[in-house]
Amino acid sequence: MSHDIPLYKTSCIECSSSDAMQVYQRHDGTLRGYCYSCEKSFHKLENDGGPVTAVKPKFEGQKGPYNVAGVEQVTTISEIVTRKIPKDVSEKYGIRLSFNEETGEEDKHYYPIRVDGQISGYKERQVSDKTFRVIGSAVDCELFGQSTCGANGKLLVITEGELDAVAAYQMFKLRGKNYRVCSLPNGANIKAMKTNIEWLETFDNIFLAFDQDGPGQDCAKKAANLFTPGKVKIMHFSEKDPSDMLKAGKEMEFFSALYSAKEYRPDGIVSVEDIYEEAIKPVEWGLSWPWETLTKATYGYRRKEIYGIGGASGGGKTEYCKELIDHIINVHQNPVGVIFLEEPVSKTLKVLAGKKFNKRFHVPDGGWTIDELKSGISDLKGKVYLYNHFGGKDWEAIKAKIRYMVISLGIKDIVLDHLTALIAQEDNEYKALNRIMEEMASLTQELDFTLFYVSHLRKPGGTPHEEGGRVSADQFKGSGAIVYWSNFLFGIERNQQAEDDTERNTTLFRILKDRNTGLGTGRTFELWYDHTTGRWREKKDDDGLDDL
Repeated sequence: MSHDIPLYKTSCIECSSSDAMQVYQRHDGTLRGYCYSCEKSFHKLENDGGPVTAVKPKFEGQKGPYNVAGVEQVTTISEIVTRKIPKDVSEKYGIRLSFNEETGEEDKHYYPIRVDGQISGYKERQVSDKTFRVIGSAVDCELFGQSTCGANGKLLVITEGELDAVAAYQMFKLRGKNYRVCSLPNGANIKAMKTNIEWLETFDNIFLAFDQDGPGQDCAKKAANLFTPGKVKIMHFSEKDPSDMLKAGKEMEFFSALYSAKEYRPDGIVSVEDIYEEAIKPVEWGLSWPWETLTKATYGYRRKEIYGIGGASGGGKTEYCKELIDHIINVHQNPVGVIFLEEPVSKTLKVLAGKKFNKRFHVPDGGWTIDELKSGISDLKGKVYLYNHFGGKDWEAIKAKIRYMVISLGIKDIVLDHLTALIAQEDNEYKALNRIMEEMASLTQELDFTLFYVSHLRKPGGTPHEEGGRVSADQFKGSGAIVYWSNFLFGIERNQQAEDDTERNTTLFRILKDRNTGLGTGRTFELWYDHTTGRWREKKDDDGLDDL
């Protein structure tokens, strides 16, 4: 096996690697393969469409070199006209070219592959279709151009491809700089950087001039994470890669990109300078609630936050939502997105419209006229947008509707009643709620809106919620995710079975969680529901509202 001749590299038929399988020729002319990515051997590679259909090498009559010596016999070091690379730069990096016998134009490029400083193979690039193959061995190879860079330098520039490396070197040379430049030998893959990490660590600063597309920038982040913080800077420029920058005559911009490159920091890490202007802004009050005590206790509500409320079935959670909607559209004059999953949209509109006249349009004997009903509903046009799907429980559908309301309709306040309906049909409600709450929080941050939601409660151990039992945060269904992701949690407590009319219509509003300051946690105040007007008002003492 040690006498087998390495021919070229190609795609592996087992894993996703595009060039990790080395094809060898045995002394008897048969072929075998070995993938250096998935480490699998292939003992019978056939030329005639046999069991290995992905590999069909044909050697008889095929022109071209199949070993290192063969490459050097049929190629020459020359100017790369198509890439504006002069001969001295090609010579520095050892790039060899072959030319079409008929047209005299560049046919193939050969980039030297080195292991321990010695050439172990060539990477052949077909100019016409940009396909590659490896002649010789590329196992544990150096970065392309590594031998030109020495070690223990102050600055090293790494590109994503061989032509990018020589283009970058040429652009620096045009500015009178002899900077050290090398490239990854296998495109957007950091394996060679890991292999040569000790050499790379000898440089004080490493600049990554990778392709400006998604794969290139993703690779740059992976590469930067190999090193100690502060060592790596990522360059940004207007063309896709350094080769395109040179062809476009943008060597000055590329040179400037080196000095404007920013130190890489993992996503989410910011410096004081990054957030200074935002941080020095005076803290402002948020938007008011329908109830003055709640506004004072929470300093109002804000964008990019989530507010949850829980209470007994029939305890007033939906009425809380409607008073909030009325306050937002009439006091703040902002449109509201309404997603009520267990109430017909026509009833929702009737209740909201009735607040204009302090009448209950949703009951037959509410003392209203049809003209008042029409006027109240007409007044909601352009102010309220409703999701018309009774009983909908698909979070993906709801998420899409929220996106549409916020992005297309400009809505900044979304009211969801209720959260529990979204997980009722899930096989694993706990996992589903964790995912939904996390996505809700991300959505508010991404789109800059406020989300208000309703949640059902688990049965308490003592007094039932329907009889005024105290609400606690751990009674929310899926409380772990709810408590973690919500900025504020509220609970409402009311004895629906009380014989006394006043007690039956009085609700205790409790702040269960205040993430912003913690000062509101534990505060309570009373609300009174007036069946005549259909309004939920704050109940005050004779002396007025207590100072907070």
